[in-house]
Amino acid sequence: MTDAPPPLSHTIRVNVRFGHSDLLQIAWHGHYVQWLEDARQSLGTAVGLGYEDLIRERFAAPIVDMHLSYKRPARYGDKLDVKASMIWQQVPKLVHKYEIRRAGDNELLTTAETTQVLLHPTGELALNFPPFLETLREKWKQGKINPPQDPLETWA
Repeated sequence: MTDAPPPLSHTIRVNVRFGHSDLLQIAWHGHYVQWLEDARQSLGTAVGLGYEDLIRERFAAPIVDMHLSYKRPARYGDKLDVKASMIWQQVPKLVHKYEIRRAGDNELLTTAETTQVLLHPTGELALNFPPFLETLREKWKQGKINPPQDPLETWA
């Protein structure tokens, strides 16, 4: 993978709301998965690989593996920067790495990784990259995809 282009990265900003936290004002661990999803979807939309693109191309991309490592808690009232990075792959799958940091002091709170496979409309595993994804990969290799770098404010 020596000729792999750099990851495609994008950051969203999330507010830890009252409903995200417990009595100790610590964000419940399950909300982190939604924040990762929001960042991944925002990145996908920015680069032409959002859900609407997958639906149009009649492909599904279920998550088959997920790992999270909690370093420090997020708390009620925190603003979080959730960064999703899509990592170049030689086989037809999508791998994203994530960092969740507290905005302001930039403290690393969580790291994560997800793997998605590509399924044809019949439910069969894609063994080759579909044409729409090959086109995206070619642009990526040429450095022609530039997702927004400033954190995108979300309602979450």
